[in-house]
Amino acid sequence: MKKILYIFGFLALIVSCTGLPDFSNIPSISYNNVRIITKLSGINGTNKTDSLILSINYQDGDGDLGITKDELAALKKIHGDSLKTFVIDVYVKKNGKFLRSDPKEKFGGDILFHLKESSKPGPIEGVIDYSVPFVYGLYDGVPYMTGKNDTLKFAVTLKDRALNVSNTIETPEFVIYKQ
Repeated sequence: MKKILYIFGFLALIVSCTGLPDFSNIPSISYNNVRIITKLSGINGTNKTDSLILSINYQDGDGDLGITKDELAALKKIHGDSLKTFVIDVYVKKNGKFLRSDPKEKFGGDILFHLKESSKPGPIEGVIDYSVPFVYGLYDGVPYMTGKNDTLKFAVTLKDRALNVSNTIETPEFVIYKQ
């Protein structure tokens, strides 16, 4: 019986010695993966869409990733309507080189909830899955795209509620609008 108590005591000591991770208050992100799901939608199932699901890993020391609609509205009063907390720059491959596209409808947006449930500051880490739809036939607003076997890559950054900007990651290249 004493051996069991010593074992539990030793395990409790080990668990209590492991503290919280020491992440920077500036968000850090890394590439996880990209998945493309091609599906048919619409009334007759005639609209073909490539739904690209971008997964990135994140870490943040004070846990202030994500934003509510009210917090976003307050920040936009100060910083303007173009403020986004999940920023995606799109690059389209032409003649072997990637060119930055500046579409009418910007990709990216905002994570409209807090990634940490409590309001107490502290480290968080996890994975964000972000879906970007590419509807066949609706690519005119994206410069350099042809709608047939377009090769893209993304550059992604995050901003936290204090507007600290993460590092920028790039995805590997991928093909959409496969013919």
